[in-house]
Amino acid sequence: MKPLRIVPILLYTLLMALSVSCSDDAVVADGQEIYFEVYYTNEAWGSQRKGFLIDKQGQVRTYDMPANWNDANIKTTLSKEEMEANVSQTTVSSIKIDGAELEKYIKTSAGIAGKDFSKPVPGGADLGLTRFYSYTYNAGKKTYTAVLLRQTGNVTIHNQDTNAKAVADWLVKIMDEVY
Repeated sequence: MKPLRIVPILLYTLLMALSVSCSDDAVVADGQEIYFEVYYTNEAWGSQRKGFLIDKQGQVRTYDMPANWNDANIKTTLSKEEMEANVSQTTVSSIKIDGAELEKYIKTSAGIAGKDFSKPVPGGADLGLTRFYSYTYNAGKKTYTAVLLRQTGNVTIHNQDTNAKAVADWLVKIMDEVY
């Protein structure tokens, strides 16, 4: 009679294990959808605004001249709705970040402080600005906070945190693939 009791328990345990298995394609942390952004703007020869977001599945989502972009440089904390509005103005590119690589840089960016920056250095005229951000998400408030990792172009600024440098260098490589 005992083997008959064990079979349902084993079946139930197997079903539970299968239902909670993970995929390498998705990184989920408290509802955070977007982890990184590269944003380029230049007003020297006409208005240019373009860039990309990297979402929790490693999708690189590009944008070019979005109508109502919620700019992290103007408002460093964005509501979930504002971020969703930004995402709705993007196009999923053919570039996808490997799950393990994405997780590595999410972990690297988790402790970056946005307080210690280099002195602004002029980089030249008419170059525009390229900003590299990581985002932290507050699940309780449903807000995204942008952490500036680096700014290049007309004025160069570096976040002095060593992890910020590593993540920004990685984002430069992604940017080279996108553009």
